[in-house]
Amino acid sequence: MPTANKLPLTSAEISNLWNMYMSDTLVVCVKKYLLAKAEDQQIRTILQQALTVSEKRSRDIAAIFSSSNVAIPVGFSDKDVNIEAPRLYSDTFALYHALSRAKYALQMSALFLFLADRPDVRNLFQEAIAACAKLLEDAKQVALTKGILIRSPIVSIPQTPNFVEKPSYIGHIIGGQRPLHVVSLMHIFLSIQENLLGKALISGFSQVARDTELRKFFLRGVEIGAKQIKGLSSFLSDEDVPIPSSPDSMLTSSTIPPFSDKLMMNHIILLNQFNLADIGVAVGQSTRTDIAADYMRMAAEIIQYGEDGINIAIKNGWMEAPPQVVSHRELAMSGKSR
Repeated sequence: MPTANKLPLTSAEISNLWNMYMSDTLVVCVKKYLLAKAEDQQIRTILQQALTVSEKRSRDIAAIFSSSNVAIPVGFSDKDVNIEAPRLYSDTFALYHALSRAKYALQMSALFLFLADRPDVRNLFQEAIAACAKLLEDAKQVALTKGILIRSPIVSIPQTPNFVEKPSYIGHIIGGQRPLHVVSLMHIFLSIQENLLGKALISGFSQVARDTELRKFFLRGVEIGAKQIKGLSSFLSDEDVPIPSSPDSMLTSSTIPPFSDKLMMNHIILLNQFNLADIGVAVGQSTRTDIAADYMRMAAEIIQYGEDGINIAIKNGWMEAPPQVVSHRELAMSGKSR
């Protein structure tokens, strides 16, 4: 009987380690560049913390793959980043990026921990949760201290609990809507917040992309982000609720690419996946049909945009595939042909 850490990795463990490795090696490249250009010392400390966490985790995952005879993914490396390129993003963007990636890594790690069986894999994701929670706490404190933390709206609520009495509570797609409740408000705020960051990220990519097809693709992403921010903001303005906004433009006028085309495209593909996950939760918790319908429209748009991005990545050889399940039937058929 093999020791616990020598048990074969399950398909779920390979999948989750592979996804985390791909995400971490991408983040390492981005953080190296943002750290090289950041001026504020407190924000530099946060970026260094985020970089250290992702570098260690990617090394640990590579070690687990190596000891388990699983091919280590190519992922992303120093070839995908040029830290000598001029500054493209502001320090505020760098801090928001660290906050957002920590949030998503925390969500991923919690799910991946649940699906992990081997002690070493469980330990890796336990460490990831602790590191992400610490990074999130430290980054949020810096943003709060500097007065640039985008906070969820402060609203007035009734002083007594309420129960739903009529089926019309869910409303209709057109007209007759009841006021927002705090659960819907939270999801709308989160979606706007992530779209603000995503729009700034893609705007930067569109500004530095050399390839015409890629530049058009990124500009289309900027338009989608602006459209989604406008649509979601309307739900807040209808209730006279403050609309989240960034304290600065988050972007410079540089046109020199700090990242490879491969990294930029894969970053957007990853961003689309995270956005779809957020929308899925928002729809599941929505009790207003007009809001749910708007989220479904957003999801359809993101899915189409993501599919077009994947096709561009495949065409250019930028799309690394996860480990494939061996088809024993195909092996048998190929054996017959010999």
